[in-house]
Amino acid sequence: MSEVIVYGFPRSTFVNIVRLVLIHKDVAYRFEDLEPVMGRSEHLALHPFNRVPIFRHGDFTVYETRAIVGYIDEVFAGARLTPAGPEARARMNQWIGVVDSYVYPYMIYHVTHERLVFPELGIPSDEKVVAHALPKVENALVTIERELADGRDYLVGSELFDRRFLPSAKRLCV
Repeated sequence: MSEVIVYGFPRSTFVNIVRLVLIHKDVAYRFEDLEPVMGRSEHLALHPFNRVPIFRHGDFTVYETRAIVGYIDEVFAGARLTPAGPEARARMNQWIGVVDSYVYPYMIYHVTHERLVFPELGIPSDEKVVAHALPKVENALVTIERELADGRDYLVGSELFDRRFLPSAKRLCV
């Protein structure tokens, strides 16, 4: 089988989504930490938009979390992550889009980075950015709570992940 490599940095949410999907599918992979070279030529050669994750399977390289996860789900054996029916698949894509467009940018870039990441890096935080983001974060959380008001535990599907793969997580990443 061709080698699988995930490029990124360890605390990236999007990198960890790819890693969790690989664990779920029981796919062995190697992790390459790009944090020391972010923005440099070796990183930009893999992702011209200066982001992570990047995924390599043999001679095939792809970036962007949604594209990577879709590829993994189609190519590797194991329980499918993508629903078979068009309505369930549309609902899944809707919530992925909501998180990508309305939740993550405000909750992570505008609140978490300003309050946690920037101070850790010695960069002063900007409370105006946080103040602008908080109503958007609240709207996103209210919307998610409203969607789950019928008692479901998850936005799509009946379980978060297949727990039987958790013990193998350390074994899969080399």
